[in-house]
Amino acid sequence: MKRFLLSFLALCCMVSAWAQGDITQRLVVWQRSGEKIYIDLTEEPETTFEDGMLVLKTSKNSYMFQLQNILRYTYEGTITAIESLSANPNELRISQNNEAMKFEGLPEGTRLEIYAMDGKLLTTQSVVKGQPTIVSLKGQPTGTYIVKAGDVTYKFLKK
Repeated sequence: MKRFLLSFLALCCMVSAWAQGDITQRLVVWQRSGEKIYIDLTEEPETTFEDGMLVLKTSKNSYMFQLQNILRYTYEGTITAIESLSANPNELRISQNNEAMKFEGLPEGTRLEIYAMDGKLLTTQSVVKGQPTIVSLKGQPTGTYIVKAGDVTYKFLKK
């Protein structure tokens, strides 16, 4: 009985240690057939859509899936760190109204770019130290715009 209990305890410890390990960050392609395809994010997959196909390219492999056969694709895993544009993540503040977005706490020199949905660059400006940066869409038509602040991208809906 002692041997059984010791074996069971050892097995529980191994399972617990395995469960606490880092979960691999990966892209999951859910197919209508019930099959799931896992792609490790360390392979840095590039996702594109071409002629009714979902195309995923990595440095090692290339995957093609017909969109009609895909239910969805998701990400899974634990994110261990998120880089911030600001030295102190609590310093970054973003507010918006229908005509503009206001960024406060961005590092000096951060480049802000505003794009239309067709990819056309509308304007560029740089953050000046100690001053809020206002991205204005005054005079632009109603719609969705992309605001890129350094390496981070935001959607802006102008009503």
